[in-house]
Amino acid sequence: MTAPSAGASYPSEPGGVSRRVVVGVVVAVLALVFAAVVTMVLVAVIEVTRPIPQFDSLAQNPDPSIHGTVAYFADRNGCVRVVAASGQPSKDVLCLPGQDVSKAEKLGKELGPQLVWLPDGRLQVTMFRMTDPPGPGFNPGWQKIVDVRTGAVQDVPQADVPRSPDLATHSLTSPSGQTVTTVSDGGHVVVALASASGSRTLLDVQGPGEYTYGLISAFWAPDYKWIAADDGRILVITTGESSVTRVLTDESGQASFGGDDSQLARFAVTALDLLPSAK
Repeated sequence: MTAPSAGASYPSEPGGVSRRVVVGVVVAVLALVFAAVVTMVLVAVIEVTRPIPQFDSLAQNPDPSIHGTVAYFADRNGCVRVVAASGQPSKDVLCLPGQDVSKAEKLGKELGPQLVWLPDGRLQVTMFRMTDPPGPGFNPGWQKIVDVRTGAVQDVPQADVPRSPDLATHSLTSPSGQTVTTVSDGGHVVVALASASGSRTLLDVQGPGEYTYGLISAFWAPDYKWIAADDGRILVITTGESSVTRVLTDESGQASFGGDDSQLARFAVTALDLLPSAK
């Protein structure tokens, strides 16, 4: 038998090249899928572990140069609370009763409270009732007017209780023409002031998760010296040359009983200093 000569070649096994190509493609695809999965896991881990942006607390370090009074619903104790915009002091002015189940079944569940400051510094606290379709939606519940200076509470006659929320929007433009602009997308929050002379960023932060951190609202305080913002906490953003963002309270002021509703303001701000300023 004659030995094969060096350098002799053999025909490929039928289909061998094709199988090698297929195997290579499969390996490449699996590698891409693995890389994509790893990337998604890393992004998810980063979003979960990225903390909510932290700011100094006005409650712990009051700033008496900030004027006004803020009212919100403190859901931890079920009371309407007012706090000086400077950070201190604060006090509960009206604690809400628990919902009457029998009335809720008959008249609709309670939704609120809606908080509205009157020009004289008294606070309207209004509770609505929400009915299921095909009903009209909102119905009057009850309303009280609270004098936060004295603690006096006045019951509003049922016939005078409003049938629907006050949809008046918070001011976004100052008398000087500066407009509050906001971006809240994918955990990225930006608050800026825009005017004819240009735009200036006051706050630019990235929070956790695409849907777990965002800005609910931002608007001028009535004295146009600072901006109130809501990221689940009540934030005070000063607008001086060096803007500073601080937390007034980490209680969100969410509506009680019926849960949050976009038609109900989560907190109310007046320019009046109704509580003694912190020294």
